[in-house]
Amino acid sequence: MHPLRANSLLLKLFYSLLLTNLLTAAIGINTWAHGYMPLLEETASSGEFHLIVKVSPHAAYQTEAIFVDKKLQRELEDGGTGTPFIAPLPPDTTLSFDKKGVPQRYGVTPNGEVVDLAARLTLNISSTAQETLRSQVQVVRAKHYGEILPWEEASEVLPKYSKFTIVDVESGLSFEGQRRAGSHHADVQPLTKSDSATLKTIYGGAWSWDRKAVLVKLNGRTLAGSMHGMPHGGDGIPGNDFNGHFCIHFLGSVTHGSRSVDPAHQVMVHRAAGLLTEYISKLSPWALIDVWISAANQGDLQLLQVTTGQEQALHVRSMRRLSKFPERDVSQLLQLDTAVDVSATPVRPSAVANRRVLFHLERASLDERWYIRSAVMQ
Repeated sequence: MHPLRANSLLLKLFYSLLLTNLLTAAIGINTWAHGYMPLLEETASSGEFHLIVKVSPHAAYQTEAIFVDKKLQRELEDGGTGTPFIAPLPPDTTLSFDKKGVPQRYGVTPNGEVVDLAARLTLNISSTAQETLRSQVQVVRAKHYGEILPWEEASEVLPKYSKFTIVDVESGLSFEGQRRAGSHHADVQPLTKSDSATLKTIYGGAWSWDRKAVLVKLNGRTLAGSMHGMPHGGDGIPGNDFNGHFCIHFLGSVTHGSRSVDPAHQVMVHRAAGLLTEYISKLSPWALIDVWISAANQGDLQLLQVTTGQEQALHVRSMRRLSKFPERDVSQLLQLDTAVDVSATPVRPSAVANRRVLFHLERASLDERWYIRSAVMQ
């Protein structure tokens, strides 16, 4: 064959192969685009579940896990509703999956109970399925929340001058801090100007004494703590735009001045550990009232709900207990009425005034927890 003719045939073959490859690539992209939704549906129908843990429904900080269980999906699709879910707060863990292309979302308790969040009813599933969910939820919650340690142990994990990361469990914002002092709790300072700015952002742009649940991360450990955001006392890191230190409390830590446990800090420590409801359920009526006052002072709707069992909002700008609680045996009571003197700043008035709040508390039986059923400010 003539060399020119051979070259011509080779060129035609080359362009033919090139055109074929281009068309194949185009078809592949097109097929992937058109086959994308069926592929997702196939994945969903194969029993893919998403578990998400958040300290509250509106929290930005979350931990997610994905697992596949076809048997569990069949049970959830076929099972009916069971008993009412009567806990004061919805579960902190949600379970999502697709049922024939329709997204499904339920709550899951630490015990593996599945809850229809809208109807507040549990779903009937087998003990095997419940145990599967319990194991999955435990793993995700362990990654999300902090380890709860008594102050004496936490102090050893975070020795003086140690540096660590502090994470707000609501916003998910984090910054670096250093323990500078503190024998009864940790006196901490932000490391840099940027860290101080983040701390201020967590508090809405203004320094505040409000307590917030935080995670303290150091050397592979995550501790449950509670911080406030108000600079005070000594300053040891120059140039960090933070004139003083702020405090981080842990389980059982006390204030420097009164040497007493701060109830609001202890609530937040348990919140950071994922133990808020369990902690509140064991409180005496007097301790429960202290939590309610802290919630009202900070405008914390979740804390108000967990103390009363109802979604509600109390509009005050500040509130602090003044009177001491009476030493009274309530072990055989199902109802309790008591008055507590507070200093309060309602929404409209600008001056702080001393007021009295009349509390009515109830419990269903001697073995059940207390709830605040009404709180009337006089």
